[in-house]
Amino acid sequence: MRAAPGYAKVGAPTRAEAGTVAKRLDRRLYDLLETRHLRGWAFVVQFALFLLIFANVAAVVLETVQPIANANAALFDWFEAISVSLFLVEYGLRLYACTASPREQFHHPVLGRLRYALTPMAIVDLIAILPLFFLLFTGLDLGSLRLLRVVRAFKLMRYSPATAMLGRVVYNERKGLFGAFIILLILLLLSSTAAYYLEREAQPKTFGSIPDAMWWAMAALTTVGYGDVTPVTTLGRVVAGFVAILGIGAIALPTGIIASAFIEEAKRRDFVVTWQLLADVPFFQKLMAPRIADLVRVLRPRFAQPGEIIVRKGEDGDSMYIIASGEVEVDLGPGRPAIALGPGQFFGEMALIERAARTATVRASDECKLLELSGRDFGDLARQHPELDESIRRIAAERKVASRAAPPAAST
Repeated sequence: MRAAPGYAKVGAPTRAEAGTVAKRLDRRLYDLLETRHLRGWAFVVQFALFLLIFANVAAVVLETVQPIANANAALFDWFEAISVSLFLVEYGLRLYACTASPREQFHHPVLGRLRYALTPMAIVDLIAILPLFFLLFTGLDLGSLRLLRVVRAFKLMRYSPATAMLGRVVYNERKGLFGAFIILLILLLLSSTAAYYLEREAQPKTFGSIPDAMWWAMAALTTVGYGDVTPVTTLGRVVAGFVAILGIGAIALPTGIIASAFIEEAKRRDFVVTWQLLADVPFFQKLMAPRIADLVRVLRPRFAQPGEIIVRKGEDGDSMYIIASGEVEVDLGPGRPAIALGPGQFFGEMALIERAARTATVRASDECKLLELSGRDFGDLARQHPELDESIRRIAAERKVASRAAPPAAST
């Protein structure tokens, strides 16, 4: 039947429309479960999951106290059933929504989900619900398998950016850490061999073989110093002193690798975030990448609480500010509407360029993180890069012309 003119056929959605709806659902679920911008329902969902994980860890610990376990056995069983059911739903939703991840390797509807299932956190999620699968498919509630519930503590790592950063640090420095581990094994072998030859006659039970001596060598190298096994001969004690000193270096080596790499990773993350922020600011879009890199190195963070005045009208303009997060309000004076500025925007640039007094008062509307660039640092950059100074002056001239032809702007 031909549709009447002016009317469209009403029926089932097309395949393209269904695909668009599915993608929107994936995106929505991904934002609820994975986003780090905890606002609205994303905050509610992730905070509820955090509390559930924390409660499960607490339940595993309390169940080992026999009086508490006996008095509340039914309560623990019900809580376990509800928790595993919720974790199963969470695992399924994460597996479904992973195709909306920014990482391209997860975009394929089948292979992408398989790759996601093999990621460390997905494996932790699967282990957390394994007792339920054994109970459903075998009918056996294996008591020892219930100890796997303690693995749910690792699910808390998803809500700790610092822990994720530490994981990246360990992976990036895996070669150096492996080298430190090899050195520790060599020292362990040499120490236990020396202890065996020096102490085997005096203490045949504890140093009768190299594997037996390894227990003492491990305790000495790791500076634990258990007193159940100690050398008694003179040469054995001299060697033990050297082993203890070597142990300090053996433990300090991987610690130093991780500590320095963690600091570098934090600096790299802050640099990337600041770089991306500056690249999105129109004021700096015309600059070459090396110029932005020089600018990133001299930016200083500043935090402002809600209601705090950041710059005041009439003050000397000795710096400009870029908003990393939060929102500020620019008060231009009586009779003129206030202007709100958000992340990625900036203020204070005109006073910095012209070395003039502030023409407006700026206060924080909520908690703000700002990047401050002082006039001195900006002047040094301008002297080192004349094209930077020229670009700034050209932008300032364009803004002056625009301000004369338009209503008052938020230049401060």
